[in-house]
Amino acid sequence: MGIKRRTRIWTTVGTAALIGGLAGCSEPASETPADEVPQSEAQQHSTDTASETESAPAAPAGGWSEGEGEGEGGSGGGEFGIDPVAAENDPVVYMIALEVMRAHYLAGIDAYEAGDRTAGAEMFAHPISEIYIDFEPVLENLGAPLFGETMTDASVAPYSGAGEAEVAARVEDVITAIDAAAEYAPQSEASQAAVHAQVMADLVERAALQYRVVAGDAAAGEAYLDGYGFAKAAERYAGAHMDMIAAQSPELAEAFSGVLAQLETTYPTALQPDTLETDPDALMSAVENVTGMVNTLP
Repeated sequence: MGIKRRTRIWTTVGTAALIGGLAGCSEPASETPADEVPQSEAQQHSTDTASETESAPAAPAGGWSEGEGEGEGGSGGGEFGIDPVAAENDPVVYMIALEVMRAHYLAGIDAYEAGDRTAGAEMFAHPISEIYIDFEPVLENLGAPLFGETMTDASVAPYSGAGEAEVAARVEDVITAIDAAAEYAPQSEASQAAVHAQVMADLVERAALQYRVVAGDAAAGEAYLDGYGFAKAAERYAGAHMDMIAAQSPELAEAFSGVLAQLETTYPTALQPDTLETDPDALMSAVENVTGMVNTLP
C-alpha cells in the first residue's frame, strides 16, 4: 500500500475518533485483557450494556490494536495469527483473512443494532489496523479489488451522525467487497473442498477459543463479541460451501453441522447473556474432532 493511501485511511478513521471523543456522547470503552489467548496476550475491548450506549458511540480507546493472535487458530504470524506474506500464495490463509475481517462487521452491526453502539462501532474499525493495512498489498498483487476506503466509510459512519440504516448499508458494502475479493483467492494443489473445510475449521476454532476466555472470566465481554462474530462468519461460510464439503465427506459435513448448532446455542445474541449455557470443554472437544477430520482431506 502506498504511504499516501495508508495515511488517508488512518487520517479519516482518526478524525472520526476525534469527533466521537469531542461529542462526549458516552464514555470510551475500556480495554479488558484476555486471560487466555495462546499465541500472545491479546488486548480485549470490552462491551457496554445497551442502556449505556443508546446514543452515538464514543471514540475507540487507544489505537484499536488487540494484539497478535486474538481469536487464534489462524495460520502463521501477523495480527490474528494471519501472515499476509503467506496469504498471497495460500488460499486458506487468504480466505481466513477475509473471513476474520467479515466476522468483525457481522458482530459489529448486530451489536450496534442491539443497542451496544460503542462496541459495534469499535468492531468496524479494528480490522483496518489489524489486518487490512498489511493485507492490501496482497490484494494488489493478486489483482483483487481494494476495499480499504469502504471499510473506512463503515468505521466513520457511527461517529459522523449517520442513522442506523446508513450504518447498516455501509457495513453491507464491506460484506459485498469481501465477497468480491474472495473471487481472487490464490490457487493451491488442495481440493476446493479441503480449502473451504480448513477455513471453516479455523473460524469455529476461533469462536470456541473466545468462548473459553469468556467462560473463564465473564467480564471479558469483548471476547464474547469476537466469538459471536467468528460463529456468524462460520455459519455464513457454511451456507456458501457446505455442499461442496458434503460431496467430498458427508461425515465431515455432519460434524460441522453439529459444531455450528453448538455455536448457535453458545452465542444466542450479540450481547452477552447473563448466563453462559455451553460447556467450553465440550465445545472445544467437538471442534478438535472436526479439525482432526479436516486434516484427513486431500
